Amino acid sequence: MDVLCVISNHEQLREEVRALGVPFVHIPVSRETKAAAEQAALDELDGHAELLVLARYMQILSAEFVAAAPPIINIHHGFLPAFQGAKPYHQAHARGVKLVGATAHYATKDLDQGPI
Repeated sequence: MDVLCVISNHEQLREEVRALGVPFVHIPVSRETKAAAEQAALDELDGHAELLVLARYMQILSAEFVAAAPPIINIHHGFLPAFQGAKPYHQAHARGVKLVGATAHYATKDLDQGPI
């Protein structure tokens, strides 16, 4: 697989990504800028990507974005559906969970309902 770029709504891994020779694009996302941020991501991909992989992207994708993007695989912690929301690791720790796995599924317009 050729990684075209990393598009992130956070700056934390910019230098690690650049060290691998992969372009890094920062697109901040807020409730107010969500539609524009999704369009900016689509513009960045510009039809060149065959697959979009989400990792630690804690935003709900709009149905319009899912329809316009290439197939999307979402990789996330395996705490769902037991620990939902913005701080699932904190919730799991408070309940005494000692191990965590990961899951991956295709993203659809229905949140976390795509085929695994």
